Amino acid sequence: MALSKEEILGITDIKIKEVKVPVWNDTVFIKQLTRGQQDAYLQRQFGKFGLRQQGKSQNLETDMVLFGHDAWLFAQAVCDENGKRLFTDAEVAKLEEKNGEAIGFVASEIVLFSGLQSDLKTIEQAKN
Repeated sequence: MALSKEEILGITDIKIKEVKVPVWNDTVFIKQLTRGQQDAYLQRQFGKFGLRQQGKSQNLETDMVLFGHDAWLFAQAVCDENGKRLFTDAEVAKLEEKNGEAIGFVASEIVLFSGLQSDLKTIEQAKN
């Protein structure tokens, strides 16, 4: 029998894992991004595209954030062993002051753990 709405919404499906950060020679816990966080990341990464009409011609308009993805991802997904976020969105700027290799490594682990690599490939192909 198929799952009901209540059963779907009641499923705990965000996994947590511990990863070793070589630069820090220690570990952190990360959790998978929710679909909403994944969409926010992809929007930050690739922007919003839309058409704006001027006269009879149409111009492509984009709103894109080019930097800050790794620290933002880190803040979204680094958590304690129970899945509680350690950092708020307001602390992203502080994370940007940390070692770039360490933050980038953890961000890459989050992308892989969240299954985003296929979404990234699809968007890259669509852009070309």
